[in-house]
Amino acid sequence: MYIPAAVQAQTCSCAGAPLLGTQSTGASGEGNLLIGLTYEFNQITNLYTGSTKLSNNTVERNTQSALLEINYGITDRFSLSGTFSFVQKYRESGLGNPGGTRTSATNGIGDGVLLARYVLSQQSLWNRYHLALGAGTKAPFGSTSDRDPNGVLFNADMQPGTGAWDGVFWSQTAISLLPRSTINVSWINSYRLTGTNERFTENDDYRFGNEFISNLSASNSINDRVSYALNLRYRSTTPDQRNEEKMPNTGGMWLSIIPDLFVGLSESLSVKLSGQIPVYQDLRGLQPTTTYTLSASLFINFNRNENSFIHGL
Repeated sequence: MYIPAAVQAQTCSCAGAPLLGTQSTGASGEGNLLIGLTYEFNQITNLYTGSTKLSNNTVERNTQSALLEINYGITDRFSLSGTFSFVQKYRESGLGNPGGTRTSATNGIGDGVLLARYVLSQQSLWNRYHLALGAGTKAPFGSTSDRDPNGVLFNADMQPGTGAWDGVFWSQTAISLLPRSTINVSWINSYRLTGTNERFTENDDYRFGNEFISNLSASNSINDRVSYALNLRYRSTTPDQRNEEKMPNTGGMWLSIIPDLFVGLSESLSVKLSGQIPVYQDLRGLQPTTTYTLSASLFINFNRNENSFIHGL
């Protein structure tokens, strides 16, 4: 299928750093510190209009993200977390075109998330239920002014950052299916209320769509060191806006399956291997979208004490 240049230049609703998607772990326990390092590769070569997949043989696109997440327990119930990112975005268009291909690439510090969480019900050996709420902000640490070699400003979706302060709201509910059972079911919801970036050019305001992510997870332990989880992830975004007008070919909903494998290397070190497989998507207009993602994480837990509990590991 031939893809005209106007379509190749359209924005994509899936290419940013997965900041909300990382908010699945938390350190509770006064003085407990949990640090997570994550690398994620997002292959974006599928092409959809609505829920229909189209042939795409002319564009290659991917995003690579490095994430640093720091969680610290102020008390046994109240904790703070910060997530910081470095993003590399790559797009090659015109594949198979006798006139040659065009490559676009950006990289740099991405945006970050600062979040405060409070545990209303703490899960333990004597309590099967866990409930926590959180709120914070997505901070615009990343650049929004990157240009190509000809001096042309890259589209918003190719910039390392969004240039806007966003509100972030988060909740987590979990239950052990049976008393003292290793089978755990968790439901995490996050919502990002986006702000407007006024820095692209004068009188050219851009606002990414609001984002909602809901993740239902079932996990179990194989032994003291190895556990696994299967996640059903729903994500939706409203259309982007430029000068308060809805942008074409932005916004939609995605449903994915995410298998996780956790391996404890020691009392303070653990790793997580994960992948994301899209199973259904319904996108507004014509958009490139995720084919698959792969990620690997290393978690380091400091100052563990008998009152500490790490959610999500």
